[in-house]
Amino acid sequence: MSCAKFAWLDISVCAEPIHIQPKTLLIVRLEAIGDYIFVRNFLESIRLSDTYKDFKITLCGNELWRDLAETYDSPFVDEFIWVNKKKFGSDTTYRKSILSAIHAKGFEYAIQPNYSREFLWGDSVIRASSAKYKIGTKGDNANDLGFFKWISDSWFTTLVRRNSEPIFEFTKNKIFFEELLQISISLVKPTFNLVPSKPKEYIIIFPGAGELIKQWSPQNFAKFILEFRKHYSLPIYICGAKGDSNLAEEILANCQGIKDIINHCGQTNLPQLVRFIQESNLLLTNDSSAFHIGAALDVPTVCLFSGRHYGRFAPYPKGSCLNLLTLYPKSFELFLREEKNVIEKTKYHSPSLINEIEPSEVLNACNQLLNESITAR
Repeated sequence: MSCAKFAWLDISVCAEPIHIQPKTLLIVRLEAIGDYIFVRNFLESIRLSDTYKDFKITLCGNELWRDLAETYDSPFVDEFIWVNKKKFGSDTTYRKSILSAIHAKGFEYAIQPNYSREFLWGDSVIRASSAKYKIGTKGDNANDLGFFKWISDSWFTTLVRRNSEPIFEFTKNKIFFEELLQISISLVKPTFNLVPSKPKEYIIIFPGAGELIKQWSPQNFAKFILEFRKHYSLPIYICGAKGDSNLAEEILANCQGIKDIINHCGQTNLPQLVRFIQESNLLLTNDSSAFHIGAALDVPTVCLFSGRHYGRFAPYPKGSCLNLLTLYPKSFELFLREEKNVIEKTKYHSPSLINEIEPSEVLNACNQLLNESITAR
């Protein structure tokens, strides 16, 4: 994808005259579902803050999590602008329509809390807003070449320089909003403000993930199921997006003769998935949005990781989640003990493969959480 392809288009949008509307705020977050779960709780903090409580607040977001935001976060947002991120980065007509619509609104303030900013997406939206005050993070260049970040740094009026020590992504967001709003926020992890419910006696397996290297194989999931069924008769729902159905079918093909395994992929929208996870006895998942939903709901959750991005998205800070276990390959655990600069060394890749995790290890982790859950009841 060429930045030059959009250069004149973006410049032409910014050149259009606008009238700044006082007390208007644009919040930009175009990343995936999990990234939104890590920022959505702070919308309430913005809405209730002395600084922005009287503002008209607009959220520009990725349409992947539209139903999630509109269901749970509408009380804190006056208007939503939804972006198909793929089209925005490939279709010039579509891109211009989005940028022009944002530019024409004349926002006074525009905020992008993303630590690893993206030149062609969030940064370009901030630029096109032509807001009087454009606030972002100094962050890093994990998603862009340093040259592009250097250019887009100049598009902001204020860049918050966060603590350079490696910290959990949710904590990074919390620090950003505490500095922005000049308040203290007590949250230590994502949450959903839902009415508590009792488990309905089933477990969920979430075999999909955004990248193949983050996916435990269908064969391993099947081996786990075969062992799990020797100890538990709980129904098993395989969940995910519609595109994950092929993974579910491959798991089912390797579990011939095992009853009560249901391919549930593509059968729920995001709010329904949240409820479905909330009412389960256990969630077994790869590094995906389901992992963070489980953590936010305090549902017993086992998550499988190769070790990439260690410390940024997992593990959760000690003591923040009581029902969460993260599993890594044994070779990665050895790497943790011997390597001093783990955060930097796993920034882009892991020295281990996720399929090194044995089904027996996963069964032991699930046993632990299920036994604790049953005891608690």
